[in-house]
Amino acid sequence: MTTLLWISLALIALLWTGAAWGLAAGVELAAGLLASGEAAEFGRIVAQVQWPAWLVLWIEPAWLGAAQHALVMALEWMQQAWPAAGAAVGWLVPLIWLSWGVGVVLLLALGALAHVLLGRRRRPGPPPQRSPA
Repeated sequence: MTTLLWISLALIALLWTGAAWGLAAGVELAAGLLASGEAAEFGRIVAQVQWPAWLVLWIEPAWLGAAQHALVMALEWMQQAWPAAGAAVGWLVPLIWLSWGVGVVLLLALGALAHVLLGRRRRPGPPPQRSPA
């Protein structure tokens, strides 16, 4: 049972690490796009995307249009707010990795606690007393 516990926690830690890495890379990519002015071009490209037919079958076209519009507006807003965003990138990536570290420590503490509790649960009690017959 403890083996399953630690395998599960390792998989969760792997997912947590991947999420932190992806978020940090996304923040750095967004900062690069904003600094170079390519975010406005990216916004124009996003505005012209034609959704594939299979996606329209699964998701309401109005929702896709709303999400597309929201992304274009967010990119335009970020382009205008770049001076503040540029300063934020300097501390956002370290904050992401600090949060990752706190999460991993909490995950390990949770695993250790669960390991101890599972160990106590499995301990056999005293052997039953036999009465002389």
